[in-house]
Amino acid sequence: MTPDMKIDIVYLWVDDSDKKWRAQKDKWLEIIKGEKPVSNDASTNARWRDNGEFLYSLRSVDKFAPWVNHIYIITGFNQVPRWLNIKHPKITIVPHEQIMPHDALPTFNSVAIEMCIPNIPGLSEHFLLMNDDMFFNRPLTPDFFYDARGRARILYSTHAKHDKNIGTWMTQVDEYTQTLILAAQSIDKIFGKSLYKYRPAHSIDPYIKSSWIECRNHPLLTGHIDKQIRNKFRTNNELQRWLFNLYDLINDRAVFIHSRARKHTRHKLSNLIYNTIFSPWIKNSPVVCTDTSRARTALLRAPVFCINDAHDSDETILRDNAKFMAERFPDKSQFEK
Repeated sequence: MTPDMKIDIVYLWVDDSDKKWRAQKDKWLEIIKGEKPVSNDASTNARWRDNGEFLYSLRSVDKFAPWVNHIYIITGFNQVPRWLNIKHPKITIVPHEQIMPHDALPTFNSVAIEMCIPNIPGLSEHFLLMNDDMFFNRPLTPDFFYDARGRARILYSTHAKHDKNIGTWMTQVDEYTQTLILAAQSIDKIFGKSLYKYRPAHSIDPYIKSSWIECRNHPLLTGHIDKQIRNKFRTNNELQRWLFNLYDLINDRAVFIHSRARKHTRHKLSNLIYNTIFSPWIKNSPVVCTDTSRARTALLRAPVFCINDAHDSDETILRDNAKFMAERFPDKSQFEK
């Protein structure tokens, strides 16, 4: 990265325990269900459930990425984490109303909100997008995310299966993968480049604001994006922000780096062989888990990790995850009251 490069962080956050928010969510879900095809997981509690991860995510930033320039927290319904020091000079709360069209509100759709991120006043040219359940896990320098030319360093994996018939492929995969296919299909239509094999590693993702805006305003994309910004819940026909990573790759604004997960099955010898052969790809790969008790060894080795909530995460799993976060990041950050 260049010496004068500033890198911001953007979070999306919601307090699902807010009764007013819940009432609005239930009201609009009932209305929308009769009008648009809502994704199967668009209304599950796990999509919004706050398990306290955000507190520890910011602690990880404070501990391992002190070079971050500014942190923007996008939220709606006048919600603010009760423990957050909103007067801290590196923290800015960004209400939905500040970046989204009036007729798109209220919204319960993170994909729609993400499309409006470049509208944040003062956002730097280079920024990282983090879910509130993602964590820095060791000291990382900016060149983990951007190369010497300022290009985004994108971690990717590959699809397990890839059917050349897009229609057939779409029927064989989950809804999230469908959004990735739609993004690749858009790139294919614009540039005639087949980038279908790639899929993003679930990580802290680097972006370039001007390139995001350029892609978002492309004549073949802007109409679709304008419509999906107004989808109050996720549907089965939305472009995921993976689109911008693919666009950067095509335009030599990104470097794609293969990511592989460390194997930790009960077959210790095969694990050792695999992890040794693929160690160059594993050492900088993120770890994603829903149950920290089952992935503790892998979590302690990863540069970044995500504790992903799931609809079947029971109270024992949630309690174990909370204990792990408290043990991993026990020290209060400068961003807390």
